[in-house]
Amino acid sequence: MITKKGLFIIFVAILLVLAGCSSDSEKTDEARQKQTKAAETTKSKEKQKKEEKEDKEENADISGTAAEKDTDYEKYMDTDLEAMMQMEPGEFSGDHYNVEEVKKRMDAFPAGDTAENYYYRTLALIAEDYRPYREFFNQVDTSYAENSAAPDEKAASPAKQPDTQVNVAVLFDASGSMGKQIGGKTQMDLAKEAVNDFLGQLPEGVQVSLRAYGHKGTGSDADKAMSCKSSEEVYPLGTYDSQKMKKALNTFSPAGWTPLAASIRAAGKDLKKQTGDNVENIVYVVSDGVETCGGDPVKEAKALNQSDIQAVVNIIGFDVDDAGQKALKKVAEAGKGKYATVRTKQELENFFIKARTDLINEWYSWENSNVNEIYKSQNERVNKLYKMENDMVNKAYTEENRLRELSYYLAEKFDTEDVTVRQKARTRGLDLRRYARHTALDFRQTLRNKGLDNRNDIRKKSRQARDKIRNEDKK
Repeated sequence: MITKKGLFIIFVAILLVLAGCSSDSEKTDEARQKQTKAAETTKSKEKQKKEEKEDKEENADISGTAAEKDTDYEKYMDTDLEAMMQMEPGEFSGDHYNVEEVKKRMDAFPAGDTAENYYYRTLALIAEDYRPYREFFNQVDTSYAENSAAPDEKAASPAKQPDTQVNVAVLFDASGSMGKQIGGKTQMDLAKEAVNDFLGQLPEGVQVSLRAYGHKGTGSDADKAMSCKSSEEVYPLGTYDSQKMKKALNTFSPAGWTPLAASIRAAGKDLKKQTGDNVENIVYVVSDGVETCGGDPVKEAKALNQSDIQAVVNIIGFDVDDAGQKALKKVAEAGKGKYATVRTKQELENFFIKARTDLINEWYSWENSNVNEIYKSQNERVNKLYKMENDMVNKAYTEENRLRELSYYLAEKFDTEDVTVRQKARTRGLDLRRYARHTALDFRQTLRNKGLDNRNDIRKKSRQARDKIRNEDKK
């Protein structure tokens, strides 16, 4: 590009020849003198060029073979943004920048080159390293980790892992004492309603079974042997079906004795095929009293829990006296489960209300925990994007300012256009800063949008689950 400063001024020397010589010999001498002077002038210019060349070579040697280090500047002429991001840094980039040393290297630049080439030669010396930023932006992950297991996917009705098969076996005490009235209904009727509601609210995929014990004979000594042998799986292990479960619950009524130990042992047979790391077995015993058939329920609960089935044994006691509570608590402890007792209809209702309230609170806790995790993940990555963006922008500004400073030295040293150098430095700086800002902004917006979508999904799932539990309470 030709500018006003790039124009060359041509000086023409006009020699005035004085005439008036009167003889041919004088003209010959004059001509001879002119030839001699011209030859001396030519010789003087050649000598001067030779000395200047030697000076440059000497300067190059002094500055550490600058001429050799200058040979790769052509690769810095590529103005493609991707290429700029992959360029190797100059020897004097970053903290290695030393303006006096850089000027020494610039002194070795060849004379008569274009302003553009002087710019690229200088850039080759001080170019910053943008490769770490390119690598960072190319590896930004805008996805979010999966949410933690929801309350209905873990613990006491719950699966340890999302793909865990949960089996819930209910052992229902049908001994004669379950006919006792509580608030106008028998303990058995209240228990049946509670059990059916409980099983109906278990997560989809959970398998359930129902075993009645002591449901044959009477509480008389004459029927004891028969009654103590009565333990029957009235709802085989499978998915919950409301109509089938109601029918199964209606097949027994308060009758005889309490073969608790034998029923716990029988539950092991019901669950014998349910073993493995991806299987969880939970047993709920609903009873109003202790073992009356001579068995050892503590021993059986421990054996069931420590078998390959690894079932947890939980017990709900109805109006059990102190001695009975202590005995049943030992059974639950042996089975690594929990014990709860109820004495009235209200307590029974409160037991399940509390269970639902606890589950609602678990959903709130799950929601808060996962929402906070998303905020944390989002903010960490957004802040990192801000940092990398600012670092790269500042580095591009530093590089541009150094090139601007050196442009004046180039103009003074090589009579080149400092404006051209500054313009090219400005264009490069703008391209790099725009890349950093636009790329980081796009990623931050994507992270925020995805984070908001994830949080809304979590809140929706939690709200629907809580509403479902509350609606069950109203039935």
